[in-house]
Amino acid sequence: MKSTFKKSLFVSMAALGLFAAAGATTANAKKKSYPTTRVNRVLKTNPYDRNVVFTGSNAMYNKMGTLKGARVVATKSTIKDLINARQSKNNLRAYRYGVTSKGSVYYKVVSFDGQYRGWVYGGKSTSNFAGGIKPTTTFTEGSLSQDQKDTVYRLTTPGIANDGKSATYMDPMYTQYKLNHDDRQVDNTSNYGMARFRLDRIGTRTQEGDTWVYIVATDPAYTVVNGWIKLDGLTATGTIAN
Repeated sequence: MKSTFKKSLFVSMAALGLFAAAGATTANAKKKSYPTTRVNRVLKTNPYDRNVVFTGSNAMYNKMGTLKGARVVATKSTIKDLINARQSKNNLRAYRYGVTSKGSVYYKVVSFDGQYRGWVYGGKSTSNFAGGIKPTTTFTEGSLSQDQKDTVYRLTTPGIANDGKSATYMDPMYTQYKLNHDDRQVDNTSNYGMARFRLDRIGTRTQEGDTWVYIVATDPAYTVVNGWIKLDGLTATGTIAN
């Protein structure tokens, strides 16, 4: 009887010891330490030098990703879908940077259409964009051919369509932050079907690979329409008289 009692007491004490150890482990888990913010500042460099795109290697967070309370606002899967879409509206502007106590660098970015905003891991140095983002050139200007310089064009489908072909824009759509589909020179070109234009500039959007041209009216009465439009939104009507 005594032997049985001692054995039971030993087992009970051992079990209590295991529970105590488990409790200590849980308590330690609850005391998990997180990095803290060492730097959080506005980027003051030229805005055009802060155009970036996702690389797909990191998610986007509401705050620097390793800080306590950070949550995902755009998963890596979502970001890869944005990359594969090849749309200029998904270009990003970096406007803040942060450094954690562990030395990790994060950048706060916003998509050109304003749909995505948050913090993305940017590597270990503030001297360059790395990690989840990389620099980009959103639009590259080229040179007009002699034929293009000598040709007169009209708007193929004057109207209110906001597709880059009917209206003209202050800049090619979404090639800079806040230069979006609402930045039209004229909202409705229905009354400009008779206007004729020459080409003044030409370039290509990086994401879509489409060609945009800056048109200038040959008649001063129509100069209000001067602006950027997709080249395939124009129809050649003749040549410029010398």
